[in-house]
Amino acid sequence: MSAEGLNAFLQLAAADPQLRSALRACQPEEAAALAEARGFPVTVGDLVRYKSRATTWQLRDDELAEVVRWQSRDQAYWWQRIWEA
Repeated sequence: MSAEGLNAFLQLAAADPQLRSALRACQPEEAAALAEARGFPVTVGDLVRYKSRATTWQLRDDELAEVVRWQSRDQAYWWQRIWEA
């Protein structure tokens, strides 16, 4: 997916409190599925790239999925915190 498509999904989430709430509770695979269900073909790789654009856009989706497997499940993902007050 392009950065523009991911940004469009995030704009939708910004306007929808229920979607924001759902994203806050999602692991990467679930967040991507949530976007897909709303017509945005977002991958786990897209979500990780968005967080660290400068260094990860060169990595393939399978490489980024491996990075996600290394991350502690106790660590929050950026989409779980973006709209916090």
